[in-house]
Amino acid sequence: MKSLIKLLLILVVVGGVILYFVSQRNNTSFSPSTIDLSVDCSEVDNVLVTSTVNVVVKNFSSRTHSDVSVKLVAYDDNDKVIKEKFTTFSRTLSPQSTFDKPVTLPAETKRCDCKIVSSHPH
Repeated sequence: MKSLIKLLLILVVVGGVILYFVSQRNNTSFSPSTIDLSVDCSEVDNVLVTSTVNVVVKNFSSRTHSDVSVKLVAYDDNDKVIKEKFTTFSRTLSPQSTFDKPVTLPAETKRCDCKIVSSHPH
């Protein structure tokens, strides 16, 4: 009986080690992964006809990301939503790098919030 338990224990350990190495080789994981991206759109430049905000996406991970989609929400002086807009970075964002892109918003924009909606990590 003890030898059967030892055999089962050895099979479980060896199977776990094999599963770990296969998942590492295929870049998969059984634990939830986090997206190590941040986005900033805090600097609003008001011009006579429009406002422009510079959307900056930073990649803190060791993975590349493509098709990073960002949702922007523009607010006026009274913190009323005046426009929601989506923008996508079609280029590949390399590990430990930054992208920025100017986005046009309505002239009455005083503040802007943004968040990453999606990305495709590699």
